[in-house]
Amino acid sequence: MKKFIKFFGLILFISIIFLFFVSEGQTEDSRLRLDQLIEEALQNNPEILAFKKKWEAYKEKPSQASALEDPMLGLGIISLPTNFSFKDEDMTMKEISISQKFPFPGKRPLMKEMAEKEAEAVSSEIEERSNRIVKEVKTTYYDLAQVHQAIDITQRNKEILESFVKIAETQYSLGMGIQQDVLKAHVEVSKMVDELIMLGQRKKALEVKLNSILNRPLGTNLGRPDELTLRKLPFASEELSQMAIESNPTLKGMKKMVEAKEKAHALAKREYYPDFNVRFAYGQRDNGAEMKRRDMLTGMVEINIPIFYKSKQGRKVAETKAEIQVIEAQYRAMKNEIFFMIVDIGSMIQRVERQLELYRTGIIPQASLQINSAMSGYRVGKADFMTLLDSRMTLYRYELEYHQALTEYHKNVASLEAVVGRRFDK
Repeated sequence: MKKFIKFFGLILFISIIFLFFVSEGQTEDSRLRLDQLIEEALQNNPEILAFKKKWEAYKEKPSQASALEDPMLGLGIISLPTNFSFKDEDMTMKEISISQKFPFPGKRPLMKEMAEKEAEAVSSEIEERSNRIVKEVKTTYYDLAQVHQAIDITQRNKEILESFVKIAETQYSLGMGIQQDVLKAHVEVSKMVDELIMLGQRKKALEVKLNSILNRPLGTNLGRPDELTLRKLPFASEELSQMAIESNPTLKGMKKMVEAKEKAHALAKREYYPDFNVRFAYGQRDNGAEMKRRDMLTGMVEINIPIFYKSKQGRKVAETKAEIQVIEAQYRAMKNEIFFMIVDIGSMIQRVERQLELYRTGIIPQASLQINSAMSGYRVGKADFMTLLDSRMTLYRYELEYHQALTEYHKNVASLEAVVGRRFDK
């Protein structure tokens, strides 16, 4: 019997340990991991997939641009008399020909290089779109984390206010309080219930938005995001500006378009030179009544003569030169805009950093001390219930504002990453 009890106890102990680890694993798995969401979005987001298909289409263009034109096959009759006899005239023949156009040397490589640069510019669009999707995933994730934190704070504050209700009711029943305190406490509890309802709706909307970015079914259940913590940005504005020049996909794409237009400009200059058309023909002649006729061969090289170069080729050169200048000006304007955004977002990040430090080291601890003081005063009759209640609600608002500021900090960092074109957490 003792052995059975020991065996049963061992099995029970192992079962408890197993259930503990399983529950721990389930809690861990229910966490919403930002890095996993980002990878899923990059793989499944419809906008990114559309840009990838566009890039695949552009990758097919370089070989097309450098390919020769299709050869021309010709069938014809030469010098046929009006009596439709193929034997009366010596020059009457049935002819088959083939011709091929060859661009002037150097044109085809330029066409291919221009198409390659355009394809590279489209690949930068994929990177730019990916950065935007990563930013959307992060901002939605941070908002969702803030909502979860707000729900916890509001639920905790509701429970504290419910204890205040009991205190007020007790004081009122003993004749040491007033009915107004009880009613005010009930109103504040009702406000917390209403706030929890709104936060629940906000949470549901954010989950739907995140599922749509990930291309999941909109009703897919999501876990809880990790709690946000403050990680200061380790880069100065000058470093971020230099990183943007190297990494920002819009700037990289515009550089590629400048290179493509430079190839187009070089190709326009080549249009001053003629192209060649090579033609070969075989003519078959019927034998006459008194003589045997030999078949005929014909070979010919044709070139176009660009005599209207002032109104055609020259204008094309001017056009492509102007296009280069337009994109270069757009590139400079975009670079200046990006530099401004880096400084602007960076200043907001620094401001929020100071704000968070003030909340963490000053405002919230002082508000907590104020509550303790109000509670002590209320217990000995030196402070009224409204002072205690206002102190509690003030701390509640400060806690929400702190987490809202922390969320804004992370969202600003995500915006800065999108502008720079690089993820700082990689």
